[in-house]
Amino acid sequence: MALVFYNTLGRQREEFSKTPNEKIRMYSCGPTVYDFAHLGNLRSFIFADTLFRTLRYFNYLPDWVINITDIDDKTIRAAVSEKKQAANLTDLAIYTQKFLNFFIADLQSLNIETDNIKFIKVSDVIKEIQASIVKLLENDFAYKAEDKCVYFNIEKYQAKFGDYGLLVGKNFLTGKKTGARVKVDEYDKENLNDFALWKARDKNDGNIFWPHPILGDGRPGWHIECSAINKVAFEGQTLDFHTGGIDLIFPHHTNEMAQSRALTGNLLSQFWLHSEHLLINDQKMSKSLGNFYRLSDLQEKNFQPLTFRYFVLQSGYGQILNFTWESLRAAETAYKDLLVKLAWLSSQISGSEGNTVSIIKKEFMSALANNLNTGSALAIVWKVLGNNNISPADKLATILDFDQALGLNLKNAVNLLEITPEARKLMAQRETARIEKNWVKADDIRRQINDLGFEISDTETGPFIYRHIS
Repeated sequence: MALVFYNTLGRQREEFSKTPNEKIRMYSCGPTVYDFAHLGNLRSFIFADTLFRTLRYFNYLPDWVINITDIDDKTIRAAVSEKKQAANLTDLAIYTQKFLNFFIADLQSLNIETDNIKFIKVSDVIKEIQASIVKLLENDFAYKAEDKCVYFNIEKYQAKFGDYGLLVGKNFLTGKKTGARVKVDEYDKENLNDFALWKARDKNDGNIFWPHPILGDGRPGWHIECSAINKVAFEGQTLDFHTGGIDLIFPHHTNEMAQSRALTGNLLSQFWLHSEHLLINDQKMSKSLGNFYRLSDLQEKNFQPLTFRYFVLQSGYGQILNFTWESLRAAETAYKDLLVKLAWLSSQISGSEGNTVSIIKKEFMSALANNLNTGSALAIVWKVLGNNNISPADKLATILDFDQALGLNLKNAVNLLEITPEARKLMAQRETARIEKNWVKADDIRRQINDLGFEISDTETGPFIYRHIS
């Protein structure tokens, strides 16, 4: 079954041409570790993890790399704010490692298996970054300005390749002029100025700089970092997939592509996949606007992190998603209901394990193959649950098989069946009271069972007791 993705490069759906059992080079733009990741950031990594899981589910062999931006305007500004002008490389490393640890903990809470990911810090590849900039200078795609910074020359690049801004659209440069320079890492798409590859040592950076005989004392610009890390990680080979949030298309991914093509001749990646914005109450979620939530904010309100993953998977990664507490509560209800139903299925099984229902698996795979349509994939999970022609064992086996791609950790549903002897004794007493039609006593015992951390559901096959899902 062929996988089809919407490729930002070309703005169309394209079929993935590689065959199963081939190695896949996959790169995701990682966090800038100057602060905690917000839910919008985490949505893009849930998407990337779903892509990784889907590739593996279809028997590909993905090799996944995420860069860690621990050197840029924001991280340096934050370190200097904390340590003042005495801030040095060690201070920067300590500051950014703190937020890297929080980021990895967030990923793990969302069932993103970090052991599958190779994380590469910018600070660990400074020599490779410097070498890439020197090569761009030698090939006349970069120049050193009077401010001692090194800039990428868009005009020279355009004269050679003619495709700057291709990720934004074929006519991106129409009516726009280039030639001026911009030193800051982030800017809007109306600013087509040459961008900094190497920023000369600045008093505002404290003592955070790296020496170089050609480039001088300074530090890298944001965009060149990913190009160099890809070269280190994949030895200059073209990526199969490059992922990130839609806000990175310009300037970051646009500049990353241009640098890489100037260095290697290729467009860096065959597929560029971008996840859409996560809105909060219909407004863009961003740190600059101050209207964002962290994963810990959800946990403080007693939401499980995987409730957020379920919430995200209800929509395709290319769809704008609006976050409200009401929509998250609805996702929580659905996710908990799913776990309870799976626990009940497990309680009904005795003897041999079930088998995956092949015709439904094909339908599930078809949904994923259609540009990672996780909303449809989730609907198929519920379709399996509601099919009375499938045995409990086969239902459970089929859904747990699907979860290899969805990553909702559904196997943990069986843990809900770990019932204490005290709770089982009370359940038996409740059944006696129900048989005797002593409803007051039965309700009282139910409350006692609830106080012990368990729930009772009265089903067609009798009462079903399970651990309370917090």
